Amino acid sequence: MLRLKGCLIILIGYVVSVCALFSSRGRNPSLADWEKLKDQKLSNIGNFGLTGHYLLSFFQENLDLLSFPEKNYHHTHVSLYYDVFKEYILHNINSKKCLPVNSAISRLNKDVNPIPVHSHNDYWRKLPLFEGLAYGARSTEADVWNIDGKILAVGHNEAYLDPVELTLDKLYTGPLLSILDEVNCLDSDSEHKNGVFFNSPETSLFFYIDFKSDDNELTYKLLMQEYLKPLIDSGYLTYYDMNKDEIVWKPVTVVLTGNYPTSLHVLDNENDDGYFKSEQRFAFLDAPLLDLDPKYSKLSVTTTVSFDHLMKHCDSDLWKVLLRGHMDSNEINCAKSLIEDSHALKLETRIWGAPTWPANTVKAISHQIVHDLGSDLLNLDNLFMASSLI
Repeated sequence: MLRLKGCLIILIGYVVSVCALFSSRGRNPSLADWEKLKDQKLSNIGNFGLTGHYLLSFFQENLDLLSFPEKNYHHTHVSLYYDVFKEYILHNINSKKCLPVNSAISRLNKDVNPIPVHSHNDYWRKLPLFEGLAYGARSTEADVWNIDGKILAVGHNEAYLDPVELTLDKLYTGPLLSILDEVNCLDSDSEHKNGVFFNSPETSLFFYIDFKSDDNELTYKLLMQEYLKPLIDSGYLTYYDMNKDEIVWKPVTVVLTGNYPTSLHVLDNENDDGYFKSEQRFAFLDAPLLDLDPKYSKLSVTTTVSFDHLMKHCDSDLWKVLLRGHMDSNEINCAKSLIEDSHALKLETRIWGAPTWPANTVKAISHQIVHDLGSDLLNLDNLFMASSLI
């Protein structure tokens, strides 16, 4: 807190001095003045050395000093807070200077270790993509809707979509491409690619794409050709090598969930050698944990089940666990054996829909899911709580 207060004092002094400068000139600041001030402010924030949740707290507490008149902003995708934060993170990202140590990823999560947490319904957060990365969450999720066969809009409910600003490329694939380009600029032709975690560049980000539209084949076609192709061309997507019969890990691993197509005929675009005829498959299916089959070792990297379905399979249910406040030994042993089966197929596991209240129960069950069951990705909306439970 003292560190944040010190930063606040510095910012107040800085803003006061700039305002005094404008006053001494006897005129109101122009758009050019605001742009110059904005660049100076955003550049100076980096000098404080704040990353991770400390950076998030700093922005939340000092947004009134960091923001500018909305009329001077040219984009409002999510909120003014999102715009200002994104502008800081991506500040000078298109600079000709190649210096990964001062990259957007450095500003986001330097000194933050990746944690086995899934940012559930990530697009609902105040800072889609960036908040999860700031906490080091190894997994994120976007629900997509096919709009007129041309656009993939991101959102939970079809009635509240914005096919202009809240799209998959503006919220996710575009920023991912930019920040990955920045940390791979020293050797862009290399097969080795640095990822989105400063302290662990070899760790891949699971990117769950939840299909919501009925026409899943057209949604998949749009996803591959319009949204993932730039990431594929740059060598940033994990793929299944058909020739070597192995998975080649890259900075981002796409997992299809929801109403996704399961036919290889569709997934490979009617080609025996992959969607782009490269002997590679770039999208993995989210395997059903309660209906596993050896085929998923080649089609999938993750497996998922709802907490309630898992408990019912173990002759219990969500409400029994909720009233008790924790899982008993029979439930743990049953669920753990299923997770061990998925691990035998080299699949990481995620359990969603666990109790979300009261707080003590959430903490107790989340701890059991990770430490007693051995599940790989903790599915929890509260990232700060999740980071403290790992």
